[in-house]
Amino acid sequence: MNHLLQLPARILAHTGAVPTDQESIGRSGADVFRIGDMYLKTAPEGTLLRSAQTQEYFHEKGLSSPLIDFVQEDGRDFLLVKAVPGRYACSHDLMSEPDRLARALGETVRMLHETDCSDCPLSCANERALIAYEKDAGEPYAGDVSPLRQDALIHGDMCLPNIFFDGFRFTGFIDLGDAGPGDRHFDLYWAMWSLSYNLKTDRYNQQFMDAYGRDAFDETRWQICAAVSKGE
Repeated sequence: MNHLLQLPARILAHTGAVPTDQESIGRSGADVFRIGDMYLKTAPEGTLLRSAQTQEYFHEKGLSSPLIDFVQEDGRDFLLVKAVPGRYACSHDLMSEPDRLARALGETVRMLHETDCSDCPLSCANERALIAYEKDAGEPYAGDVSPLRQDALIHGDMCLPNIFFDGFRFTGFIDLGDAGPGDRHFDLYWAMWSLSYNLKTDRYNQQFMDAYGRDAFDETRWQICAAVSKGE
């Protein structure tokens, strides 16, 4: 793409070349390129600033790879990160053992939610979810959101392509632009949705919840997060 022919000098100093190996597995509107053991994401200026902030924070917590550089130039953001080792959670070899995958996913999500985020500088992820709902639906969410809590550090888009494993050992999260303190049930909804979507059945959601732990599950909050996430 034309804008990639003029990478900022700071980015080129890291990459050494203009990338051509474009990724297609994600759903974000950004362009994502693999460059050796790095990933470059580029999008209109201002859209990746939060991603840069969350990348640094998650790396500090041992939850993702380091941010290499973030540059805003010529109306675009350029986010360069170290690749997370391992494989996408939706890789064929992992999905070929769905019971183990569901359990590993449940344990990973609970681990994230148990991470101390009292020092988190990021704004509430619940607000971002409600803004996304309004953007998609064309009107604000009309339901009662007062039961929602800011009770965990959440990913905000807890889908299998955004989680990496080495075997079934968690190695890191990617695509962190929607992360921050928020209601854990947004992650629970998306994790179960993605598990069902990728495995083409919801039969493994019970294993996921068994591994996650039902002690932290609240049906009312889950229903609200599901409705907001689905745009209903």
